[in-house]
Amino acid sequence: MGVRSLDCVTPLWLYALTFVGAITLSLLLVPAVREYAQRKEITDQPGGHKSHSAPVPYLGGVAMVLAFSAAMFVGVVVRRSSQFDGREVRLTIGNLLAQGDGLVRELIVVLGLALIFSAMGLIDDLRGLSPWLRFAVGLGIAVTLVAYGIRLQSPLPDAADVLLSVVWILGITNAFNLLDNIDGLAAGTAAVAATTFFLIALFNDQDYSALLAIGLAGAMLGFLRSNFHPATIYMGDAGSLFIGFLMAYLGLKMRTTVTEIPQLFAPLMVLGVAVLDTTMVVVSRLRRGVSPFTGGQDHLSHRLRRLGLSVRRSVSTLLLASVALGGLAVALSDAPATVGYWLLAAAVLSGVMATVLLTTKVARVTATDTETSNISPLRREVG
Repeated sequence: MGVRSLDCVTPLWLYALTFVGAITLSLLLVPAVREYAQRKEITDQPGGHKSHSAPVPYLGGVAMVLAFSAAMFVGVVVRRSSQFDGREVRLTIGNLLAQGDGLVRELIVVLGLALIFSAMGLIDDLRGLSPWLRFAVGLGIAVTLVAYGIRLQSPLPDAADVLLSVVWILGITNAFNLLDNIDGLAAGTAAVAATTFFLIALFNDQDYSALLAIGLAGAMLGFLRSNFHPATIYMGDAGSLFIGFLMAYLGLKMRTTVTEIPQLFAPLMVLGVAVLDTTMVVVSRLRRGVSPFTGGQDHLSHRLRRLGLSVRRSVSTLLLASVALGGLAVALSDAPATVGYWLLAAAVLSGVMATVLLTTKVARVTATDTETSNISPLRREVG
């Protein structure tokens, strides 16, 4: 179900406007939210498995969500209400939900579900929620999105596509929730992944997907200014669940002109760092007889720290890996099957090499590095 332009190809300046608007709003809103969180003492306290030594304000995700939503609203209104003819732009302001424009309706549904995820995360940040309630709400959101028609399209039976789509949505949302374990990593990885999805959507005439992706990249980069080490604000569950859900949506929406089996794995490649981090954490904890939902120092970033890298270099290394995987994914999206399998092999080999390095005795976590207090599914682990 690819996204097609309504009247003609969306001009590049509209993407640039959405991108710059999202960055600007994020840069303006984050300091205001940080000041409010400090005044109300809505902070993440140090201790346990957390590596920061002083209280850090939460609610950065609220600023990101507001910046992204506002920029997307303006971008979609301009895209929906304008006709582009060369350098001439003719505004035809009318009904945003005009009959037959299912793409705008879809974006409204997706953003609505993402906001529900964000609201649930915000409540959990402020008051705490039962892990099973969080899981039930997340499952309901995933099923709703799939029922709306956003799902994997593969040679497998429809029932398998539906099941895999629900697992994908919950898995990727959870992956970004867990990836928020050290300054700048979740926001930086999301910015790289969103940029990659933007390029793939742009090359394949998916106008609205491209608009959503570039707006999300802008909001992430604006937030990253205050979140890179040393972070002065954290995104909280309100932010990590929001961006994780949108990453999962963009992965399901990704379509290419090359209809070969390898292209099905392109979204997995785009989000490879988040997927590898979650996989390694879950496997590591299960092997040690520890609950996967227990906070600990066994993420990719923590393993790189034990190899001697600083916080900044650990995060920068993982972001460079995301950029490399993004480049492979862009190439894969336009590659024939014979080339696509080689690109997949390169990504898998890179993952295996990284796993071998990060599971050495020096990098490996010990039982004493992990706290025994349980945290809920889909819960962030602040680094």
